[in-house]
Amino acid sequence: MIQKILIGILTGIFIGIVITSIFATRGTSLIDLFLTQITATSIVTGILCGIYTHYSKTKLRKFIFSVGIGIIVFQVKYLITGHDFNPPLMGAFVGAGLAGMFAARRKIKKISKKNKRRKKIRRAS
Repeated sequence: MIQKILIGILTGIFIGIVITSIFATRGTSLIDLFLTQITATSIVTGILCGIYTHYSKTKLRKFIFSVGIGIIVFQVKYLITGHDFNPPLMGAFVGAGLAGMFAARRKIKKISKKNKRRKKIRRAS
């Protein structure tokens, strides 16, 4: 569970910085991109999506709920701060990015398990 939460945090940081860089002016440092409301909200979304993906098994459910979590978290941020950069769209984008990362992680893990089994069978024969 901790591993999925850490992946959610790191992916949230990356997605938050990418989104912030779209709105930021040229010459903005990486630290300034990191210390924004959008990045902080993306990190919170990553934590919540990481917790949810630990308990969910199907990819479609993970994707739908990650998008929903993103929309809800960004809408709450909008209600608290008034930071109006189309919260539902940004939340959906962040949730979809996080869900894609978790799906890719799962696929890579499956492929590596298959490769380990194949190597083991080749050594045995």
